[in-house]
Amino acid sequence: MSKNILLVHASPRKKGNSDMLADWFERGATEAGNAVTRIAVGQAKIAGCMACEYCFAHDGECVNQDDMQEFYPLLREADVIVYATPMYFYNFPAQLRAFQDRMFCGIAKPFGIKQTALLLCFEDEDASTCDPVVNSYRVAADYCKQENLGEVIVKGVYEKGAIEGNPSLQAAYNLGKSIQ
Repeated sequence: MSKNILLVHASPRKKGNSDMLADWFERGATEAGNAVTRIAVGQAKIAGCMACEYCFAHDGECVNQDDMQEFYPLLREADVIVYATPMYFYNFPAQLRAFQDRMFCGIAKPFGIKQTALLLCFEDEDASTCDPVVNSYRVAADYCKQENLGEVIVKGVYEKGAIEGNPSLQAAYNLGKSIQ
């Protein structure tokens, strides 16, 4: 049975390393027969959550009217959410944090996303520097009762295209291909 996959690309840099990871994942997932919808939250205008709980009184609708409004229907249709992101200053980019914070509406009216995966790349050569980011991802997946399908973590890539030829691209493809 094919899945509806929402591939959330978080980098504000176009055609960078996380974009290439996402390309390879998408190719594998599509070849496996899944429907993949890719969104670029790195270029989106998304305000942070105001914790006003408007969504609780309005069937999951958010009071903020911005680019997130086009993403909510996609979140409601998705079986799987995959984050393709760089690490900025030892955390997710602000654009992804705003997107994730605004998923708070999914508590008021659950999205129904059952599975998740992470594609993460960063400049540092010390793989342990991404531990807080990976832990944050895992804690959120656990809280949302989402099965973690896998993580592709790539250290030592910064310049645009530095990931070219890296075995992680095949790992991203394989992860996408494994989703049935």
